[in-house]
Amino acid sequence: MTNADLRVVMMVANDVTNDSRVRKEAAALAETGAEVTVLGVSASGLPSREMLDGALIVRVAVPFALREERKRSRTARRDWRPPLVGYKHRTTYVSRSQRISAELKELKADSGHAIARAKAGQGNPLKFKAGVATRLLRRARWKAAERATWVRKGVGNKADAPFKFSWRAYDGVLHRMPWPAPWRKLHPEALDLEIAFGDLIDRLEPDVVHAHDMHVIGVATRAAGRAKLRGRTLKVVYDAHEYVAGLSQYGARTRRSIAAWANHEREYIGAADRVITVSPAIAARLRAEHKLDHEPTVVMNTPNPADVSVEVSDIRSQIGLASDVPLLVYSGGVTRARGIHTAVQALVDLPDVHLAVVCVPGVATDAVRELQAQAVQLEVQDRLHCLDPVKPDEVVAFLRTADIGLIPILRYPSHEMALPNKLFEYAFAGLPVVVSDMPSMKEFVDRTRIGEVFTAANAHDLATKVRAVLGDLDNYRERVVDPTYQQEVSWSGQAAKLREVYGELTGRQLEVIRPGGRIKKTGRRLLLGPVNSAGQAWLWATALEREVPDIKAESLTTGSGAFDFRVHRTGTYRQYRSDLRWQLELTAYALREVTHVLFEAGRPMFGQQRGQMWTTDVPMLDQAGIKHGLVFHGSEIRDPEQHRAQYRYSPFRNPDDELTQRLQAANNLMRRHLDGYNGPVFVTTPDLLEFVENGYWLPLAVDIDGFVSTQPVLEREVPVVLHAPSASALKGSAYVDPVLTDLDARGLIKYQRVQGVPHSELAEMVKSADIVVDQLLLGSYGVFACEAMAAGRVTVGHIADPVRDLLPTDLPIAEANPDDLSEVIERLVAERDTARKIADAGPSFVRDLHDGRKSVEVLLPFLNNELTFDKELGDETEAGGE
Repeated sequence: MTNADLRVVMMVANDVTNDSRVRKEAAALAETGAEVTVLGVSASGLPSREMLDGALIVRVAVPFALREERKRSRTARRDWRPPLVGYKHRTTYVSRSQRISAELKELKADSGHAIARAKAGQGNPLKFKAGVATRLLRRARWKAAERATWVRKGVGNKADAPFKFSWRAYDGVLHRMPWPAPWRKLHPEALDLEIAFGDLIDRLEPDVVHAHDMHVIGVATRAAGRAKLRGRTLKVVYDAHEYVAGLSQYGARTRRSIAAWANHEREYIGAADRVITVSPAIAARLRAEHKLDHEPTVVMNTPNPADVSVEVSDIRSQIGLASDVPLLVYSGGVTRARGIHTAVQALVDLPDVHLAVVCVPGVATDAVRELQAQAVQLEVQDRLHCLDPVKPDEVVAFLRTADIGLIPILRYPSHEMALPNKLFEYAFAGLPVVVSDMPSMKEFVDRTRIGEVFTAANAHDLATKVRAVLGDLDNYRERVVDPTYQQEVSWSGQAAKLREVYGELTGRQLEVIRPGGRIKKTGRRLLLGPVNSAGQAWLWATALEREVPDIKAESLTTGSGAFDFRVHRTGTYRQYRSDLRWQLELTAYALREVTHVLFEAGRPMFGQQRGQMWTTDVPMLDQAGIKHGLVFHGSEIRDPEQHRAQYRYSPFRNPDDELTQRLQAANNLMRRHLDGYNGPVFVTTPDLLEFVENGYWLPLAVDIDGFVSTQPVLEREVPVVLHAPSASALKGSAYVDPVLTDLDARGLIKYQRVQGVPHSELAEMVKSADIVVDQLLLGSYGVFACEAMAAGRVTVGHIADPVRDLLPTDLPIAEANPDDLSEVIERLVAERDTARKIADAGPSFVRDLHDGRKSVEVLLPFLNNELTFDKELGDETEAGGE
């Protein structure tokens, strides 16, 4: 088994984008040629796919229905009040008050109208008096309701306080209790992730499933259990990013919540085949607490040296700080537990020093606003700079112009055992460090002498250690950039340890064959599909490779293959619709190797769910830098309404016809998607240019050599007339059949009517016929007509004058329509020399226009990236042109 046969699925409960550990580990395995798929949670709520460093990232839209139901039921319990005591929601009181106000205003209006009528002498006086009494009763009712609403609100407010206080007290006590802490009740999102990822893992059938962090360890081990039911072995790797039982507490992360996650980890960690983690201290604790068979392998989250050379703006330039001003930096998550407020406090004792905080996930959070408020209170706000994060592979280069990297984390069990990745990011950025005295970090810094250690939460001690480093900055920097130290913290060594773990699990030697995980795309590679209508995608692809040898092109079909057209890649309808493994394999191939994609008939390339169109794939291709365009073949873009307005014999003359209505609805939908599309649009027949704004005619291609015929034309006494429609209703078979059947009955012709036969069989029929009748309604010609002309047969069809005018040369198709088909056939049979001249002109016409060379000419600007299309301008331009 080769490494290319190794399938790995990684999972993480975030969107992967900013998780450097997940990305680096995925790349480390992809470097060996393994097929790596990373399942993450879409932050936007929309599914997406992209290729990062050789691994396919699949972001899944997770609705978290179980988590939201827990929140809803919890809120409902806390909102409960005894009947008629207050209102659950303030909006209920407001709407009730507004309703009463509206009723009282309406009552005043009724009184005004009644008094006006009485003064004018209109109406019955008794009726007026009765109305007065009724209105008084109505007023009394609504005034009473107004008073009751006010009272109920007041009573509710009075009662609300003890209810809320009681719930706060209850929660305050409960959240401090580490037992009982059932994870299924407290963290149903773990089961939401099972619902989102479990079925995907089963369908991908990996060899190894790698669970990043405690949220998904249950998903991984349950997948391994289901694999055993199918007779498969699925290995499980659990990647403990931190010591779960000792996580820092803040916000909703209470002691009970942490205990629940620890219980989740405890339930499943014993079922993992291997455990890896981020520090020796955590590894020792995990083995002792969970009695693991193997010591967890330590894979530290160190940076990739390649990240140092990334071209990116540096931190000093971004905040506008001179090079001689001392600059401290903290880069990472901003929470109370990270101790950044200690660094802000230390600025009071460091009057000439600035502090930059690179805030993950961003500046716009409550925690960052608290830091800024603290800085204002301490009057150091001019020296605190809060910045949004850069991309993970830009962090090291971005930090390089600071002077000292800070890690001021507070004392929590998980922090005491941690070696944070920022410690190593600072090292590769060339920054000495000042860190709090967490045991693992203190041991590391004291041993390597790359900085100083201060007492956690002690701002004065932090300031003292900063002054010590700034006073001897050159020596500290020398130790940080020492090659021995740099090699110790390099990701390459950590990646090797990860590959060793996988080698032991899978029984194979994992060696790097693709450094960086990426396959550098060389040349141009086109993927056409997923229809291969009439074999056109195959013929265009082969023509491209024949005419331009450095271009590689492939066709794809996902149909039934009933007509037996040649194609490079195939997929069944089931695979296209529901086989995730097939879809992701094709996606990974395209993102790794393809440079250009042409979507046929507006269908997506990489799998289709109900209602999806090619626009589903566009964001992924844009992100990967893959150019794309559209190819329309006919009915999917031919507007029935416009066609019947322009063509006398249109098959869409009856707007109430079921086929017409269906095609019209599909056409309208297609155009709504097309309106916002900014890629080039090609059409295969010249008439379709009338239905596509700024379209390009991509001539049909025919295998001319395959249609060469030695059968003479019109030498038989009774000639054979062939009609083989691909779609009878559109080709006008209802008009053709009775005419040719009648001529056959009269002995003038032998009528050969076929439909649905394999293409190879149909080709032989075409080559042996005398006359081929194509279509009588659409006003253009297609593949079947081209094949008949290539075979030197007399070809008959209805070609509208505007279509003939678009062609560079005369079209050798005998004109016929529903009104004169019989007359045309009889004339061709009678005037055989004239008919043979039409047939003789066919092969040269097809060779000039439809042997693939013209198609290549049209496609080359697209493949050379010379063709751009601006939908807003409604114009196509050459790239770089004016």
